[in-house]
Amino acid sequence: MAMDEYLWMVILGFIIAFVLAFSVGANDVANSFGTAVGSGVVTLRQACILASIFETTGSVLLGAKVGETIRKGIIDVNLYNETVETLMAGEVSAMVGRDDGTTDS
Repeated sequence: MAMDEYLWMVILGFIIAFVLAFSVGANDVANSFGTAVGSGVVTLRQACILASIFETTGSVLLGAKVGETIRKGIIDVNLYNETVETLMAGEVSAMVGRDDGTTDS
């Protein structure tokens, strides 16, 4: 299997993952800092700086553990050794159809 043939799927998956991470992170920040900013305890600028630091730190420190859990604890990737493109298409499809379950009012 030539990997150049599936490069578009990797790029699409990266773009979708980036958008999902950005939107989920923004929702986390709004939930955690909304009250503090609204009450005037923290300025919007301070909340953005703190959120950037802690969201990035959390993803760097815990991202590998989440990936390992998905790889070893949820699906057996060895089942797809012969059909890697099927696994790639399934993962990109799962990201496209993802619903993080958040409901903001």
